[in-house]
Amino acid sequence: MSHYEVIIILDPALTEESVDTEIGGVREVVTKKGGQMLEIQKWGKKRLAYEVKKRREGQYILMKVDGPGGVVADLDRHFRITEVILKGAVVRAEEPRRGRFKAKSHATLEGSTVTATQEMEDGELQ
Repeated sequence: MSHYEVIIILDPALTEESVDTEIGGVREVVTKKGGQMLEIQKWGKKRLAYEVKKRREGQYILMKVDGPGGVVADLDRHFRITEVILKGAVVRAEEPRRGRFKAKSHATLEGSTVTATQEMEDGELQ
């Protein structure tokens, strides 16, 4: 099972009950594929960067989901056929890697070159 982050932008005219109904629809799609919802965050109504389906605002919802790879295709299909969902995106969430970058320093000691490799965490230089 993979971890996914799902963000949807809903019609700003929806009531709180309608928003919960749409979240339930997404939850149903995920559970049909054998996945589960881990977390739901309602970010509220925000202004869009550009007009989407003749709307300048939208209600943002972020959901964290565990599920098989097939859940992504089903969610994309659900986003396209549901009229009140203005936009939807699914991205695979990965844990940050440790020791991803290595810094090399070269020192010359009496005619011989010594190479020292030092592991860096999160891309920080020391």
